[in-house]
Amino acid sequence: MMVLYLLLVLGIGGAMLASTIKTQVIDGEMWREKAKAREELTRIEPARRGTIFSSDGKVLATTVPVCDLCLDLGRWPRKNSRGEQVYEDKDNKKPKMDSFVTLDTSFDEHLLLVSELLHVQYPNKSAEYFKRMIKDEVDSKHPSRCFLVAKKMPYSMWKRIKSIPMFGRCVVEKRSDGDVKSYVRAHIYGNMGENVIGLRYASGYTGLEGYYDSILRGQDGKYVCRRLTRGTWIPFEDGSLPDEDSTLVQHRKDGKNIVATIDTRYQDIAETALRRSMNQYGGNAGCAILMEVETGYVLACSSLTRDTSTGELREHSWNNVAVSDRYEPGSTFKTVAMTAMLSDKSISLDTAKRVRAGGVKRYSATSGEINDGHGYATDTATLPGVLARSSNVGMCELAWEYYRDRRGDFKKRIEEVFYFNQLNVDLKAAEPKTYVLDVKPDRDFLNLSYGYSATVTPLQLITFYNALANGGKMVKPLFCREIMYGERSKKLGPVVLKERICSEEVAKQMREMLVGVVEKGTGDNIYNAVYGIGGKTGTSLNIRNRDIKNSSFVGFFPAAKPRYTCMVLVENTSIAGRHAAAPVFKKIADCVVAFDKELGSIRLQDSGRVVRPVATKARRSQLERAYKILGMPFVLTDSTEATEWTVFDNSKESYQYYTLPKGVVPDCSGMTIRDAMSLLHSMGLRVRFTGQGKVVSQMPKARTAVKKGAVITLELKP
Repeated sequence: MMVLYLLLVLGIGGAMLASTIKTQVIDGEMWREKAKAREELTRIEPARRGTIFSSDGKVLATTVPVCDLCLDLGRWPRKNSRGEQVYEDKDNKKPKMDSFVTLDTSFDEHLLLVSELLHVQYPNKSAEYFKRMIKDEVDSKHPSRCFLVAKKMPYSMWKRIKSIPMFGRCVVEKRSDGDVKSYVRAHIYGNMGENVIGLRYASGYTGLEGYYDSILRGQDGKYVCRRLTRGTWIPFEDGSLPDEDSTLVQHRKDGKNIVATIDTRYQDIAETALRRSMNQYGGNAGCAILMEVETGYVLACSSLTRDTSTGELREHSWNNVAVSDRYEPGSTFKTVAMTAMLSDKSISLDTAKRVRAGGVKRYSATSGEINDGHGYATDTATLPGVLARSSNVGMCELAWEYYRDRRGDFKKRIEEVFYFNQLNVDLKAAEPKTYVLDVKPDRDFLNLSYGYSATVTPLQLITFYNALANGGKMVKPLFCREIMYGERSKKLGPVVLKERICSEEVAKQMREMLVGVVEKGTGDNIYNAVYGIGGKTGTSLNIRNRDIKNSSFVGFFPAAKPRYTCMVLVENTSIAGRHAAAPVFKKIADCVVAFDKELGSIRLQDSGRVVRPVATKARRSQLERAYKILGMPFVLTDSTEATEWTVFDNSKESYQYYTLPKGVVPDCSGMTIRDAMSLLHSMGLRVRFTGQGKVVSQMPKARTAVKKGAVITLELKP
């Protein structure tokens, strides 16, 4: 018996020893890791993302705190007047529970205030909606201890609601799943310029946010924590584990700030002008780009896309029109073809070519299909005239005469002056690889000369025009100008793509021709005599539906010494570029010149004479005062009749008296609505008008017999 007992003890002891050895030696590492995991925890402290500033010092995007507004509407212990808890009975020590709502008779008043604040923050929901939602939860059988009222509320509004009496103690600060406070990326100016700034999507960011993500995001902090009590953790002070297997803690490094090239003033102007034009003339998408000539800094870039379901125009992260959209440019590409021809030295500015079709078969096609559509009286024009009139026939004549036997040279020359490669801009966007079609067939060869058989992006086209304005040097469009490293900063750009796309002489000749387009060509509706504009209209037709057009205008200003380049494109509209895009360009240019202190008091010289601003029709006293302020002479060459109204005579470049007709409607074309109303009211006529800008048409028409008290309807356009 003793032997059996001894064997049993030895067996049990051996098993225990074997289990101990297995636990400590064989499985020891595993159990130590498990114990370590239960007592130690590595937590991540997210780094604060860097701020994106505008070039004029405004905050475009930053990280801000937000809170979920949750209310604890559970039951609270009832207290007597002395602040003591009230129990069910003397023997039962269970406290008597009641809703906290009954503790304060001013609850309804506070609830009304909270509901109004919530309505202000979320205007799509009424104050009554929030009031009823909270009231229903309070009156329910089992009110929630964490009732969610609103998600991601601005921290300032959350703090304000928490400070309201009665509600302060029921606003939840921590939930079972963590803090109610979090951080989100906020665009201070809403949807303005979001394509450039960047929007978040499933796997990252677009725009500047995406391209400079590694700089903006910083480095998350890692803290190794040790359990104090159940559910409570504290970090190690030295940031490391107290054994040889410890890993270093990664300290948090907030992201660096960057300064975008965008100027909020110009961005707002560009977007507003583009939006108005697209609302007036239609269009599925459009963009307005403003670039600094010498540096390539993009000061404004608005890309609007129309929502097909709502008709709303806004910036969408998936469609940056300026960078991503390829289209056949039409007549704005004639400048490229003309630059290539002049660089080839095959032709001179005095070369005269036919500018109207005339119904003669040429170029393996009926020339009647190739017409400029402007109805000019003359049949021939020199190169400046061909470009000013935007003559398709004139460009075909030039291409046919000089390049029909060497079409490869024509394509090569165009590729030399135009940058068809990807620009690789500093934005995360879908930038396509653009190309030129083969020019072997007769029709493709000729189409290339006046803007078809080639596809480009708006940003590529403005880069070419910017090179002409810059004397032939092509610089890359840039959207970020500076990276800030605390007190230090690193400036970016300019980046030269091509030291010279053409000679300075050719660039100067092209600038002069583009100024002529605005002074006496297809762009004369935006002629500005104060600072001068050079540019080109463009209207490319849809092959399947010729009523649908891509309308554009691209150019530079001031004309004498270009400082800015600008492009406007409206896609899928029914209006030509002269009307849909050019006025947007002028509005942007006018505002930029007004903001630019160096251009504010500009006095440009043109051919040895001072270029003066003019008004089509206006009061003499107002004109004299305006010219006096500008420091310019008011030239009035007519002395036949002294009336208060004057009209500008383009042929004499001076003002003449405007004699008011009697008994008939006066001609109000070119007048501001203020002057037109003053004139018509003085004749006893009533006025109605539509649109904005200056008078372009009127009903009844000028010199139509009319009685006193009749209504004159005026149509205004920019």
